[in-house]
Amino acid sequence: MTPLSDRYVPDPIGPDPIRSDDLAPERRASVGWFERARVAFVAAGAAIVVVVSVTHGWKVELDKRTNLGAAPLVGKWRSPRFGSSLLIAGAIAAVVVAFGPVVAARWRFRRLLAAGGASAVAFALTLAASGGRGHILDPVVHKTEYWANLKTLPPAGEMLRQFGTIRFLLGYSVHAKGHPPGFLLLLKALAAVGLGHPWVAGALSYLGIAGVVVAVAATVRLASGEDVARRCIPLLVVAPYAVWMGTSADAFYAAVAAAGVFLLAAAMRAERSAGRRVLALGGGVVLASALFLTYGATLFMLLPVAVVVALGWRRWRAMLEVFVLAGMGAAAVTAGFSAAGFWWFDGLATTRTLYHWGTAQFRPAKYFFVANIAAAGIACGPAVVLAIGRRRRAAVWLLVGITAVCLLAANASQYSKGEVERIWLMFFPWFVPAAVALHRRRWWIAAQAAFAIGLQLTLVSKW
Repeated sequence: MTPLSDRYVPDPIGPDPIRSDDLAPERRASVGWFERARVAFVAAGAAIVVVVSVTHGWKVELDKRTNLGAAPLVGKWRSPRFGSSLLIAGAIAAVVVAFGPVVAARWRFRRLLAAGGASAVAFALTLAASGGRGHILDPVVHKTEYWANLKTLPPAGEMLRQFGTIRFLLGYSVHAKGHPPGFLLLLKALAAVGLGHPWVAGALSYLGIAGVVVAVAATVRLASGEDVARRCIPLLVVAPYAVWMGTSADAFYAAVAAAGVFLLAAAMRAERSAGRRVLALGGGVVLASALFLTYGATLFMLLPVAVVVALGWRRWRAMLEVFVLAGMGAAAVTAGFSAAGFWWFDGLATTRTLYHWGTAQFRPAKYFFVANIAAAGIACGPAVVLAIGRRRRAAVWLLVGITAVCLLAANASQYSKGEVERIWLMFFPWFVPAAVALHRRRWWIAAQAAFAIGLQLTLVSKW
């Protein structure tokens, strides 16, 4: 028998999950007016933040040591250049716009996840190929990235023992200095089994792109219902941050972190205690692995904690069990790295020191406190930005709200002055569920896709 979830067929063009029809008649007019005012306020605020960031950014860029070029983004602006790859990206976007809402409503959920992940990879890949297929791997082999270090790195054991020291890291690229050793360790392991090729490193990023769509949509399904999850998928496929996901290791990090959130959410929904224990332990291992891929995952951990609390506040014993087992899984990963010679806190302290010695010292903190938010808004796209002012289900508010808290905390830390269009890729997909509250969803899917293609047309970035 076909599972109920696989036979679920809502109205693909129907009303939003929370409608004015659900309210008392005397409240509809006032809520509609207030909501329109709120959306207008958010739109005006976003426009001001972007305009201020761009205009003031011209002054900041006069100091070439800031390495911006397209403030508040990193790169440089160019006149639009059309190519066959972008035409394919446009065709993919057109298919998603035309058929995405109907397919999202009628296909079996697992099949829909697979299609969404594959479509997101195709969209990001065609965007990345706009400079020519031969340039797809340029971000992977760039001198500032991980691949440039592999030939000179010592064996894994020796690397881990020295990785938390300034003397060791000074001899390696910017990305090696700014991250834990997890991704380098993965690349070394792949090379040891005969997969030491830039294409393999690039494939990890595209695997991450698919993984983000699957994990975020599956988590939204557990937290807020299948209807919202289905509506999310087309928006996840054509999100503007896809411009920075292709061949970026941060896309892989985002997928690992999202998978950890899903495992803990699934643990809270598990009916059998044995399944809950396995999922919780696995979730802890995966989330701890994210911490050893990027220090930026530290603040992200607020999201899985909030999801577990939201799903388990009426089942405190199950919630406590999930937290304990997840903690055990995380402790096992930490203990393994520590036994091999790398202590995470030593690595973080070393990275902070090197961060202040690098480009960050030339980037004014006050400017980036605002510019980072502008860059995040650009990466998320107009639909997500405007949707912040709309009403939505409480569970969606939780995902979006906690993610906003994480992002604002990261911004306040001032350890990400610029380049957040890539550094914060872990956070951006969790804002997308907000956009399901928008009316005329096809138009907004089209707006997101057009915005992404427009960015790729006019911005030259190293990612």
